[in-house]
Amino acid sequence: MRPCTGSSITERRSDRPPGGLAGESQPLRAVIEDMEMTRKTREAAAAFGISRAQALAAVLYVAAWVALWYASRVLNLADGISLWYPPAGLTFALLLEYGWRALPLPIIASLLAGFSLWSWDQWPYYLAVNALTPLGYAATAGAMRHGGHGRERRDPWRFNDTRQVAAFLAAAAAGSLYAALVGTLLLKIAGVLSPQTPPVSAVLGWWIGDFVGIATFAPLLLIFVGPQARRFVGGEPLRPLRCLRPVDPSSARAILAQSLLSVTVLVGLFWAPYQLWRARPDPFAILLMLPILAWIVATHGIRGAVMTVFLYELGIVAMVVLFGSADLALQYQIVMVAVAAAGLLIGAVAHERLTSTALFRDLAEISNDLLWEFDARGRLRELRGKFVQSANPRDVRSGTRWRDLVVAQEQDTDLAALRGVIRQRRPFQQLVLRVRLPGQQHSIWTRNSGLPLFDEEGEFLGYRGATVDISAHKQAEALHRQAEALLRNYDRTVEAKVEAKVEERTRQLAEASLRNWRMANYDALTSLPNRNLLFEHLRKGLQQARRRWRLLAILLVDLDGFKQVNDTFGHDAGDELLRQVAIRLQQCVRATDTAARLGGDEFTVVLPDLEGADAAAAVAQKIIDRLAEPVPLGSASATVTASVGIALYRPELPANLDLAMNLLRQADAAMYAAKRAGKNAWRFAEQLGLE
Repeated sequence: MRPCTGSSITERRSDRPPGGLAGESQPLRAVIEDMEMTRKTREAAAAFGISRAQALAAVLYVAAWVALWYASRVLNLADGISLWYPPAGLTFALLLEYGWRALPLPIIASLLAGFSLWSWDQWPYYLAVNALTPLGYAATAGAMRHGGHGRERRDPWRFNDTRQVAAFLAAAAAGSLYAALVGTLLLKIAGVLSPQTPPVSAVLGWWIGDFVGIATFAPLLLIFVGPQARRFVGGEPLRPLRCLRPVDPSSARAILAQSLLSVTVLVGLFWAPYQLWRARPDPFAILLMLPILAWIVATHGIRGAVMTVFLYELGIVAMVVLFGSADLALQYQIVMVAVAAAGLLIGAVAHERLTSTALFRDLAEISNDLLWEFDARGRLRELRGKFVQSANPRDVRSGTRWRDLVVAQEQDTDLAALRGVIRQRRPFQQLVLRVRLPGQQHSIWTRNSGLPLFDEEGEFLGYRGATVDISAHKQAEALHRQAEALLRNYDRTVEAKVEAKVEERTRQLAEASLRNWRMANYDALTSLPNRNLLFEHLRKGLQQARRRWRLLAILLVDLDGFKQVNDTFGHDAGDELLRQVAIRLQQCVRATDTAARLGGDEFTVVLPDLEGADAAAAVAQKIIDRLAEPVPLGSASATVTASVGIALYRPELPANLDLAMNLLRQADAAMYAAKRAGKNAWRFAEQLGLE
């Protein structure tokens, strides 16, 4: 709300520059100037690489802003008082949607709109007012766009939750307060404000007027106009009818009744005092419409709230222009703030409730389960699901008791258990019942779960739960029982054949299981244990060594010169060499020891139950000597050597997997030390200082 924009502040206009139009011709002159400026704007947009759609959108925005500015001036009360300021809503919506980059547009629009209202000596203040006041809106809109998370919002503004609506109202209030303080201060310095206008009243009127304009227009624009604006700017085809949603006859009747009631009450609140007791309308009497507003908003959600708030505020402005007076403007503004804030907040709450209800109903419609609710007397209150889609709604809502739905004479049911838990007001799960749904001819087998409902004072309200159709399962059980009966009637010959087949199948499965186990635990090439079985034997060996207080040794064996064998004789000869190495390793160890292949030409030997380290060294030397013998490979032979690393486990150490892995690493390091020392040798990890 500002003097150049139809504010609630009394204006003191200075002389106009020569050549200025007077009276009603001034708006026409401003419009002509706007048209000329828009032409220049389009030419400048093309020069800066702005798309044609973006330039046209900017021109349309400026034109809409100017039109709303003139509309707000037409609806002014006496002495320049304006209850609301719609351009503030248009400014805030633009900044909320596009951020700081859109800030020049409202500044340009406000300069164009008030071009003819200021004298030449007041133009610096005029520029300052129109340049500084939108900064508050840009800052608060920017804070909402980032949401306190540092990331800019990209989703459309739908105002469908209470936190977003509360943040929007707070941002609108903060931005409006900044604009009111800065604008009033500058106008006071410029001498535009009338000396009779208290600064506090000027700030308050400006603040509330802008806030009402934002709370009324910004959500309306962002929800109904914003999607089409984004498509237009992005060069996509418009879909103007997408904002319209189909209305069923019952909803149409409700909308008509709500509209007629609202118009009747609003007109009556203004007309009745004048006609009946010749008094001015009480502004706060308009708050009597809040229950009607709540009814409308609770029925239609946030979209209905935004549209209803706009129409209510427009109706209040119209009624005030017809019946009101300027000295009650602040009171009417307070009432409009209450209407806007209450409508948007109730709309967000109603939207969340309607969304939850719609989600429940949608899930119930597509779910294979049956969702139900009974009251404290056991009467049916809600029944949804695929089972009842063909049922008559009258049958579903006829107050049928749950006892009427359950087939009591059926056997193998949990009816007695159900009666017990209902008497005790306890939850129940997986109770099997035979039920006949309303409007259905045939009964079905069901599995039922339910929870008791209580109010805040602990009063029992009924049950809510779900039912699953298990008729197919029951049919399968019956067929299974019939099959079992047929099997029992087979003669012994057939039984013997069946048993033989079962035994054969069992044997085959056992053999397959054994093969799978060997494939998982043994190396396919050498038939030695692989890593899986090695770690299992190592774990048991460590535990046994700790219990018996004995030593355990891990030998890591790596072949020297294996690559030359592959390069000279081929990979088939290399595989044969690995098989011969595996055989010789098994010949060098005890039956209680474990020789395994880690991979490639690396092998591991686990020696449990040792008295001393000399025994491990002896086995290592035995392996080296045995592997150094020539290996026949068909018509040729090859000779390889081995480097062995030895790591010892002492019983004072813990026997766990981490220690086993550490011993393997120690043995590996010792093996590489043996290779560096000339190969064909063994080394203890302790000799390297490894522990």
